[in-house]
Amino acid sequence: MAQSLFDNENTQFELSYEFLALLKWLVEHEPEQIRKIVARAVRHGFKEGMERPTTVDAEFVQSSIVDFLELLDALLLEAVQEQRLKKALNQNLMTAIDQIDAKACDKSIVETSLDKASEKIDSLPNKNPKDILCAELLKRWKPVKNQHLN
Repeated sequence: MAQSLFDNENTQFELSYEFLALLKWLVEHEPEQIRKIVARAVRHGFKEGMERPTTVDAEFVQSSIVDFLELLDALLLEAVQEQRLKKALNQNLMTAIDQIDAKACDKSIVETSLDKASEKIDSLPNKNPKDILCAELLKRWKPVKNQHLN
């Protein structure tokens, strides 16, 4: 998700499993919403002034598809991060997250640990959420030699 859709040579694009799952979910669960979006586009002049070209401009096709996919990918990432934050707030983990040293644990370690801790907190309601989060962080933390922490 968080990476560009293009590979290093900019000749092909890669889609994450999460992104493909989102597309499948939208088709299965929101066809009416998709229909409404298409109908709104047509009502607001989508077809007006459009002439069908005699030749297909490959760059136009590619850029249109890539723009759409990048927008969906960005929206998916934003929604996942928002959901993660809401869950952390609901589980009273924000104070614990604020105390994590960004030099010791990068963002991906914190996010993965938060996701795993959230799952465990739901299934272990009697355990301290902060302790669960700390345990998950320790599982993923890989200290670097000569790293000085305050």
